[in-house]
Amino acid sequence: MKIVVCIKQVLHTYARTGMDLQDRYVAPEDRVRMIDPASESALGLALKIRELAGEGNICLLTLGPLTAGEELRRCLALGADQLYQVDVDGGAELDSRSKSVLLSRALGHLDADLIICGRESIDTANGQIGPRLAGHLGLPCVASVRDVRLVDGCRTAEVRAGAGRGRVAVVSCRLPVVLTVEAGSAAIEHIPSVDDWRRSRQVPVQRMFFDTAGIATGVLREEIIAPRPRPKIVPAPDCGLDAFARIDLLLTGSNVEKKGEMLVGDIERQVDGIIAFLDAHGFLEPLQSAAGREGVSGG
Repeated sequence: MKIVVCIKQVLHTYARTGMDLQDRYVAPEDRVRMIDPASESALGLALKIRELAGEGNICLLTLGPLTAGEELRRCLALGADQLYQVDVDGGAELDSRSKSVLLSRALGHLDADLIICGRESIDTANGQIGPRLAGHLGLPCVASVRDVRLVDGCRTAEVRAGAGRGRVAVVSCRLPVVLTVEAGSAAIEHIPSVDDWRRSRQVPVQRMFFDTAGIATGVLREEIIAPRPRPKIVPAPDCGLDAFARIDLLLTGSNVEKKGEMLVGDIERQVDGIIAFLDAHGFLEPLQSAAGREGVSGG
């Protein structure tokens, strides 16, 4: 049995210390090259399936340059057997459709029984790669997978997937199948040893080349950059106050006591309280008497 896990490499931004608006105020040191958390959960599910089945070959498939090469080696040390890279131009802009086409071409050569990928990544979060892969390959797709059990001699998969609002759906489908996993749904409990790291260093990267000239872009995106939010100016506390008052001012933001009234009792009493508050603050106009309304109408 061959399991292919689609691994996405992302540039996670943890801060914005830059000064240039065109770079969204992101400095080069603000970006962390890492594996998408949903892809790591997909690898955790693949390792669990192989452990329950007793056999299997896990292949990693990534698209684009190896920007997170050390993290990919860590995935190999965790238990993956092979690493495939779909090599494309580093400067090429690829949308979800183009990425799914390239990945489906690579998967067509790998002849996988199970294809597992993250449901959505932390950078784009569109959740399109898994369903598009299934559409290109003509395979069934199950999203938000939580657990998988192989039956009938590893030819059928019984999948437990989230169905929304805490419900779980049990789906049975024949292999091959495409599964998508949410981030954090399958934890990796294995800790790689020194021998695992040595083995990961010896695994070669098998590159696959495909022509991107005939792939039409399906989405045109216009990027709008929002202005950088202005920092809130917090005035320094009055030095004439004592220490307790200054600390209280810093914690509350003001030393003025806020006035308010809690309405209690039944509904009628609370409604009377609301009307009295609105009337006292001039939100309600005084009602005219019946005689005054008759006089206005008669005139």
